[in-house]
Amino acid sequence: MAGRGSGDLRDSDLVRLVRELRDRVKTLELQAASRVVPFIAESTSTGSASYTRMAWSSFPRSGSSLSADVVVALSGASSVDVQLRADGVEVGVVAVSVSGAVSVGGFLPSTWPFGDRRIVDVRVKANGGGSVDVAVVGAWHR
Repeated sequence: MAGRGSGDLRDSDLVRLVRELRDRVKTLELQAASRVVPFIAESTSTGSASYTRMAWSSFPRSGSSLSADVVVALSGASSVDVQLRADGVEVGVVAVSVSGAVSVGGFLPSTWPFGDRRIVDVRVKANGGGSVDVAVVGAWHR
C-alpha cells in the first residue's frame, strides 16, 4: 500500500480525516472504564430556596463526563432541583418532586483542561417551602 504525500491531500480529505479521528477519540472515551469519584458531605439538609452546596470532590480530569447518584427526602418542600457543577459550571440539573434516588450528569466544561485538578459539587435548591435531606451515594467520571 503506497503512502500519501502531503501534497496529495485536498482540503476536503483533511477535513474528513480530522472528523474521523475526532469520532474515533470520542468512541474510545466512551469505552474507557469509568472512575469512581468519592464525595465529601458538606451538609445533609437544607430548606434554602437558592442553590446550597451539599457535597463536593476534587480530582484530575481524565475524561469528558461526570454523573452522580443522589438520594433526596422531601420534608415539606414541593420539589427540589439537584445540580451537578464542575469547575464552577453547571454540568446538569434534575428537578425532583418525590423522595427517592436520582441521577444527574453531563459533560465537563471545556475550560477544565485534562490533567488539572478542579472542584466538583452537588447543590440543591428546595422549592415551595419546607426542607430536603440529601446524600450523594455514588459518582463516576468517564
